[in-house]
Amino acid sequence: MPEKIFNIEKIVNFIIKATILVLPLFFLPWTGEYFEFNKQFFLWFTMPLALFLWLLSLVRRGELKFKTNPLNLPILLFLFLALLAAVFSLDRFSSFFGYFGRFADAWLGLFSLVIFYFLLVNTTVADSAEKIRGLMKLFVYSALAAAAAFLAARLGLLSLFLKDRQSFLASPWFNPAGASLLNLEIFLALAAVLISGWFFGRKLKQGERLVFGAGLVLILTVFALANFSFFDLKAPKEARLGYSSALKIAAETLKARPFFGSGPGTFAYDFSLYRPAELNQSSFWQIRFDESASRLMEMPATYGAVTFLSYVLLWGLVIYLNVKLLIKRLRSGERTDYSLFIVLAAAFILLLLAEIFFPASTVLNFSFWLFLGLLMAFWQTSEPAVGEEKRFILSEGSIYAKLWPAGLFLIGALGFLLYSYEIKFFAADVFAAGAGNRQAGLIKALKLNPSRYNYGVNLAKFYLSRAGVEAQKPSEKSNNNYIQANVSSAIDAAKLATAVEPASVLSWETLGMVYRDIGPLTVGSEPWAAEAFSRALALEPTNPILATELARAYFKNNDLAAAEAYFKKAVGLKPDYHEARFGLAKVYLKGKNDALALKLLIELARDVADQEVFYELGRFYYNHGEIDKAIERFGLVLSLNSGHANALYSLGIAFEARGQADEALKYYEKVLELNPGNKEVERKINNLKK
Repeated sequence: MPEKIFNIEKIVNFIIKATILVLPLFFLPWTGEYFEFNKQFFLWFTMPLALFLWLLSLVRRGELKFKTNPLNLPILLFLFLALLAAVFSLDRFSSFFGYFGRFADAWLGLFSLVIFYFLLVNTTVADSAEKIRGLMKLFVYSALAAAAAFLAARLGLLSLFLKDRQSFLASPWFNPAGASLLNLEIFLALAAVLISGWFFGRKLKQGERLVFGAGLVLILTVFALANFSFFDLKAPKEARLGYSSALKIAAETLKARPFFGSGPGTFAYDFSLYRPAELNQSSFWQIRFDESASRLMEMPATYGAVTFLSYVLLWGLVIYLNVKLLIKRLRSGERTDYSLFIVLAAAFILLLLAEIFFPASTVLNFSFWLFLGLLMAFWQTSEPAVGEEKRFILSEGSIYAKLWPAGLFLIGALGFLLYSYEIKFFAADVFAAGAGNRQAGLIKALKLNPSRYNYGVNLAKFYLSRAGVEAQKPSEKSNNNYIQANVSSAIDAAKLATAVEPASVLSWETLGMVYRDIGPLTVGSEPWAAEAFSRALALEPTNPILATELARAYFKNNDLAAAEAYFKKAVGLKPDYHEARFGLAKVYLKGKNDALALKLLIELARDVADQEVFYELGRFYYNHGEIDKAIERFGLVLSLNSGHANALYSLGIAFEARGQADEALKYYEKVLELNPGNKEVERKINNLKK
């Protein structure tokens, strides 16, 4: 029996060590997002399994034991409050399983990391200074492997071994720690802190000094390559939300949902709803940010004031506890491994600063809980009173002996249920990302995971694209039934997305796009487009693009008053948004407000070289009898697009009106080349040739 117990504990320790080494490097190429999604699933699989095995080893030993360090209750309180925030979330599924494309703030991820922390401080994996150093070395080895992979990608070495040069592995900016270079640099900075601390503390053997010395050079090389141009390659600029905007969004969300926020991982909803209008003047104005400027700035919005305060208090307690224990050891003069403490504390402080100034990621979140656990494990080895052990003997016939087998069975059943959902959700994303039959893959993904509205959005876009491709074929070759079937399927898929997640601006925007784009293929879609874009704009009220799309829908439905109001709203949100200004000019033209229309068109023609603006201005001059000005503007259209059929036709009409038949004939013939069989153009050509 003891041998079996030992083997189970050994497995638990192996899982913990493997997680430290593998998690930062773990990725898979089969899903829509290669890094965060798969790292989260790795955590969700390994940590509940390790917890179950640890509890099983205790039960088989005949005693339950755990260490009662001062952080236990604050951490469990934070986890419980985060659970409430997820339960009351705007998007409960994303709060538990991660927002699509981001995933790092899933509650299940937090739950797994808390398990990881408790296993660190309660098992034998870190019950001595030497073992703690061993775990830190695993962390460094993982960081060095990530640095080596980035260096190989940066120098083009990875692509030499790839058949598919379009693979994400062929990117010169590939790094296994995640898609963000910023996260990689913070991760490597942590490793550099550990290595430097060991060098100063003289705690490395000769061979290790050589390995880690070379590793430090490697890390510095990666920093240089990530931040400076090399081989004519420039690092991709990572779009990040500004701190002032992040604070405004957090403040507005707290006003609306003060207790538990919008839900873990739902910052994208907060951003859309409370997006500052001044962002429309920045270079990133079309980006929808799904993460705040930093984790600490995001938490008040997504977790709410109560959970955020519990987290800040946890920080405070950790700092207070470490300072208090350090002072106690210094005063007592007892022997303490201060070099180890300094390295651990420096790494933890770096992680705290990262949470204050930078967004979260799975690797950084994992690093935070790892070093928090190692700090507490250090004090438990130095100050046994910090982690006083509680024991409950499972003597035969005792209440504990009767309850724990049933409790363990329940935990196992819940774990099995969780695994079944995880496998389904993972398979759904594999099908959705599959390069084979796109339609079949997305349909299968929706069946396996109907709670992920993004699959419905992508399916709607797929059907809409297919209908558009068919509609572009010559009339005698296109299949109207096929077009209508895809149009109907696109509408159904987009409606499904809005039903699954009505708080998502992306769902309503997609439905609006479907109704907008099927306008030429169906009759009466404009009111539905207006309704969908109206719902989208309510969820993202400072977006000038949505205001413009809503105005266009009203314009096509001949509601000029509403169209004018929303075009003006779009211009108010972004004065240099020329598409909204052009739409407003069209409203004035249709409403016979010629003076305002001409003023806007002249301003637009001066500000942007847009062929449609020049064409509309040419039409205005022609309709008002200024033929020479009209010809000049139509000529400007052709200077930008020599195949603009409407401009060619309009030039023909203009020259015909001026009595220049030969010039008119030349342009009509060019139109006929572009549109063979056009009866109206053929009639004009025949009339001029008589």
